Amino acid sequence: MLINKIFFILIFFLISSCSNFKPVYKDTLQEVYQLQSFAILTDKKKASLKIKKALLNLFPVQNKVKYIIKIETESDTRGTVSDSTRKISRYKNEISANVKIYYRDKSYDKLIYLFEEKNSSPYTLVLNNIRSTLASKKKAEQTTIRLLSEVIYKRLLIFLSNNKS
Repeated sequence: MLINKIFFILIFFLISSCSNFKPVYKDTLQEVYQLQSFAILTDKKKASLKIKKALLNLFPVQNKVKYIIKIETESDTRGTVSDSTRKISRYKNEISANVKIYYRDKSYDKLIYLFEEKNSSPYTLVLNNIRSTLASKKKAEQTTIRLLSEVIYKRLLIFLSNNKS
């Protein structure tokens, strides 16, 4: 009987603690609509272009450009696990993105916000099977880029909700 009361009290507290939760864009959709005024520029690296493509899928259709997002990426592959013969059997693919947001003005573009995001994912080396290793590396890169794009998108929404300009 006492356990049932404690259980119901615990459930009540868990449910009531989530009652005031609101997503960043739920109050008004104005921040999401402001994403229409963003243009994305990247350097010519493969990871930057893939992040740009993923962000363009998340953004609404563009109207008039007020902001410019510049994305510069660096990718690095490191060996992380070696077996008893000192051969590397697992690698980590790390991609870091420097994101700069410029406000578009008639005479110049003003830097108003910048941040850096990093993400990594491991992949395995399969001996005597290059196709499997390359597929594992490609999947790890796709996962890293997807996660980086989602984090950048969320940071942009937070930036817009904080600035309200």
